[in-house]
Amino acid sequence: MIEISVSVSIARPAAEVWSILGGFDFLPRWVGPIASSRLEDGGRVRRLETIDGEVIVERLLEFSDSERQYSYALLESPFPVSEYVGQVAVRDDGAGGVQAVWSSRFRSHGVDAVEIAADFEGFYHAGLERLKALVEER
Repeated sequence: MIEISVSVSIARPAAEVWSILGGFDFLPRWVGPIASSRLEDGGRVRRLETIDGEVIVERLLEFSDSERQYSYALLESPFPVSEYVGQVAVRDDGAGGVQAVWSSRFRSHGVDAVEIAADFEGFYHAGLERLKALVEER
């Protein structure tokens, strides 16, 4: 099983960061390659479309406003992975800011594990850096 975790420091209060990161339908706001998101199944499934026209379908597994985190499972995607479970979270840093965290675990299929891990890590980092820019320029 491959495990990845990326975090970015953001100089804003947790509630402010969570107001964007915590929206299960908000990925197009802070993840550049995601063009659109549509909720289904009472808000528990999101159907994402990338700027390249690829479709990604994910199911919300757990959501906690009080802990400022949620986890989700990948149901359908162009990625050569299985058993993918991701999590996003906002953690207070004790100094008035936060750590925004995006992590996942999965199995790779037909590709080098180091390569696919690096791809996901880069994707998470780019998204969190965009989130940081959006929140800090408010």
